[in-house]
Amino acid sequence: MTSVRLVPIVLGVLVAGAAMIAFAGQSYAQDNDVCLSCHTAPGMIMTLPSSEVISVTIDPKRFADSPHGKAMTCATCHTANVEIPHPTTPAKTLKDFQKIAVGVCQSCHADRVEQVNQSVHGRAARMGFADVPLCTTCHNPHDAARVVSAEYRNNIPQLCGTCHADPRIMNKYGLRLVYETYIKEFHGVTTTLYKLTKPYGPVPAAVCTDCHGVHEIRAAIDPASKVSPANLLQTCRQCHPTAGRFFASAWTEHRTPGPTAAPLVWYVQLFYGFLIPATVAFLGVLTVLDLGRWATDQLRRSGKP
Repeated sequence: MTSVRLVPIVLGVLVAGAAMIAFAGQSYAQDNDVCLSCHTAPGMIMTLPSSEVISVTIDPKRFADSPHGKAMTCATCHTANVEIPHPTTPAKTLKDFQKIAVGVCQSCHADRVEQVNQSVHGRAARMGFADVPLCTTCHNPHDAARVVSAEYRNNIPQLCGTCHADPRIMNKYGLRLVYETYIKEFHGVTTTLYKLTKPYGPVPAAVCTDCHGVHEIRAAIDPASKVSPANLLQTCRQCHPTAGRFFASAWTEHRTPGPTAAPLVWYVQLFYGFLIPATVAFLGVLTVLDLGRWATDQLRRSGKP
């Protein structure tokens, strides 16, 4: 008898739970609709005390199609902004704002944040350098394209180049402008070509993260780095499985060839830099002489009775 009485109670609990889940889903949708009713307006910005400006305009379609838009709501990350008007952010500078964002990212991506903390970027951030990349430097949380997508992969060199092609930042840390060299190397040339001819397919050539890692990037002199001398060949074999033990020695290490950096490559370049123009010039002279002889013959023939 007791078990019979429990049936309606259990059914009631299940129905109530389903209703709560449905209501919660509707509430979340309404929350996003409320936020996006303002934040889709073009040109919305937030000015920090440092006079730095942050865009707060959201593309609703790209956000809805992103992993974050499919898995969470605005209030998941912006817990303080459920109040309208929103409270003032405690961040004084853009870097402060990005540091706060790292704490939010860590709530779901703790493993990735830990990898960054152990990387060369993470150590520099702990030392207080203001221009070190943090989570939102590389990932737009409102348009978080999946890192496995062709679009994201194809744009990685340009993404890294926002810092590694900036002379001011590179000179500050005593680093070389490796982006410019990469673009001129085989991998960079292939990447650029594929972006132009096959923009919707992933480029087959190596991009920055294939060799240096993603979140766990380390300095090249670090024994744990993927491009340290001890690990470089194994890194190359990710794409070139049959690479021999001298394969990695052909790499110019993102250096512009010269008398002291990849001298053999430099001398070969000099040789072809002379040979090709000289060959073209020689063929050009032959062509002019041949045309001159042909024109002379035509004139002589036309002068005969």
